[in-house]
Parts: sequence; C-alpha cells; structure tokens
Amino acid sequence: MSPSSSPAPRSSRLPVEEANAAIRAFVAGRAVWTPADLAELARLRQAWMDAASGRVRSEEAA
Repeated sequence: MSPSSSPAPRSSRLPVEEANAAIRAFVAGRAVWTPADLAELARLRQAWMDAASGRVRSEEAA
C-alpha cells in the first residue's frame, strides 16, 4: 500500500482496532485539511462506528 492510498477499500467492514488504527494513521501529522481529506476522515469514522456497533451486538448476543 502506498502512503497516499486509503487504508481500506470503501466496501470493507473493519474490526474496531483496524478502523481505529486507520483513523490514527490518516490524521497523524496533518496540519492542512482539504475537503477531500475531510470526506475521507468522515468515511473512516463511519467505518469505525460500524465496526464498534457490530462488536456491541456480538457481545450482547454472547
């Protein structure tokens, strides 16, 4: 994966830890945010929320 590529494909569902790591890697060291950067951050945050809500449902079912 090149440094400029997204951490994961748009359609993938990531485990919470991977989604969190993707957000941290994306925001690390950024001082300027373009509209495209903000859109990608929103997508990564949604992936994290989806992963977190999936984990909660799995734990409730256990």
